[in-house]
Amino acid sequence: MLRKKRDKKWSIKKRMGIILFILILIFVLFSKAVNFGVDIVSHIVFPIQRRVYQIGNFFKETSEAVVSYKSILEENRNLKNEQVKYDIVVAYNKELDQENERLREILKMKEEKKLNIKVAKVNFRNPSNLYERFYINLGKKDEIKKNYIVLAGENLIGKIGKVYDDYSIVDMITGENYTVSSLTESGALGIVRGSNEGDGTLYFEANTFQENIEVGEKVYTSGISEIYPKGIYLGKISEVIESGTEILKSIKLESEVDVINLAEVLILIPVEAKGNKK
Repeated sequence: MLRKKRDKKWSIKKRMGIILFILILIFVLFSKAVNFGVDIVSHIVFPIQRRVYQIGNFFKETSEAVVSYKSILEENRNLKNEQVKYDIVVAYNKELDQENERLREILKMKEEKKLNIKVAKVNFRNPSNLYERFYINLGKKDEIKKNYIVLAGENLIGKIGKVYDDYSIVDMITGENYTVSSLTESGALGIVRGSNEGDGTLYFEANTFQENIEVGEKVYTSGISEIYPKGIYLGKISEVIESGTEILKSIKLESEVDVINLAEVLILIPVEAKGNKK
C-alpha cells in the first residue's frame, strides 16, 4: 500500500517534470521565434523608418532654412534701406556745403568789389542747348531787366535776354550769335564770339591780324560796349590754330564756367538802376 503511494507520487513528479521541461522548451523555442520574427520585421521596417526620419529631417531643415533665408533677406533689405537713407543724407549735406561755399564766395566778392548784385538760382536748362540759354528764378517782380549782366562767380556767362514776372531767360556768351568786345591781357583788342559747335567753344577774333596772341593769355571785356563795363573776365586763350596765313588764323578761348554744374548766378545791377531805385 505504501509502495503504491510512493509510486503514485513519483509518477506525478515525473509528469510535472516533463510538463515543466516541455514548457521551458516551448518558451525557448518561442523566444527564438519571436526574436527571429522581430529581426525580420526590423529588417523590413527599419529602411522605411529611416526614410521617414530622413524626409522629416529634410522638411525640418528646409523650413528652418527658408525661415533663416527670409530673415537674412529682411535684414539685408533693412540694411540697404538704411544705406540708401545714409547716402541721401550724405549727398544732401555735401550739396549744402557746396552751396554754402558758393554763397560765401559770392558775398566775399560782393564786399570786396562793392558790387550791387542779386543772386539767382538756375531753375531750368535744356539739354539740347546747354550753351545757348538757361532760366533763372528772378523776374520783373525782382526788378530784373533785359540786358542786365549775368556772372558765374567772376566770369561773364551772359546777359538777361527776356524777362517775365517770376523768371528770366539768360542768353549765354557761348551761344552761336553772341559777341562781346574784348581785350587780352597783352593789349590785343578784338571780339569774343560764340559758336555753333554745341560744346561751349568760344573764339577770339583780333582787330588786327598782326597781334601776337599767346596760349594762356586771359581775356576780359574791353569796355567798348553799352552793356559791359571794362574788366569782366571771359576766359583764357586755349589754342591758336595757324593756317598758313594770318587772316585765317583761328584762336580758341576757354571759359572757366562749369555750365553742367551751374547752380547759382549773379545779376549785376547797373549803377544808374541802383540810383533810380533810390
